[in-house]
Amino acid sequence: MSPIAALILADATGRTFAGMDLNERAALAASEAGIHHCYFKGSRLPDLAGMKRLRERGAFTLGILGGPRLFASVPNAEVIVVIDARTIVDGDLLRAAVQESRTSGRAALLVDPGPYRKDSLIQVNDGRVTSVMGDGNATNCGVLVLPQSLVARVRTVHSLRDAVHRLAKADLLAAVTTGDRFCRVLDRSGSVARIEREYARSQRGSTLRAMTLRFAALVEALTPRRNEAAQVYE
Repeated sequence: MSPIAALILADATGRTFAGMDLNERAALAASEAGIHHCYFKGSRLPDLAGMKRLRERGAFTLGILGGPRLFASVPNAEVIVVIDARTIVDGDLLRAAVQESRTSGRAALLVDPGPYRKDSLIQVNDGRVTSVMGDGNATNCGVLVLPQSLVARVRTVHSLRDAVHRLAKADLLAAVTTGDRFCRVLDRSGSVARIEREYARSQRGSTLRAMTLRFAALVEALTPRRNEAAQVYE
């Protein structure tokens, strides 16, 4: 049994995001998070060329036969990270979700918090998903971290939403918020152009913040040296 693996719910539309197939992108996000064994489930899997590209970038991929029950076949891993390929997410958020699951001993769901509203089905209280029925204060981002010990509880469900409902009802589902990290779930058939523009702006902002932090660290590192030099000349 491997320590961790990703189960990617494949997108069947053939769409791309920022020039990359959604299914390949999900596998690369998993690889970025240190999850190098990726299993695809769905009617449209990466072709041989796509799998070769993924292997070259450190992701080892396999297909799992589809079926009405989502978890009828799962990777043989201690922790399974379920990723909807329509979710645009980075490795840092995936790592945060995995860490929360390990710390809490529960499954963990990535959520985008917001004000209480009637168009949301996820209710989060004290770091746990408490309800997926009715009004709520967060949205499901399509990433579920599932310990192998909890697979039996969701073995018969037909969708990720059903799995979330069952785990929340049993008080076995921690909530991991996206914070200031970029995370969006694409509509099943809608245009991705608007979200691509948001992503581009987010990436530019992240690059600027990283440069600012590096500059601040450099200034801080040089400050003691300037002080020491000034003392020498006093």
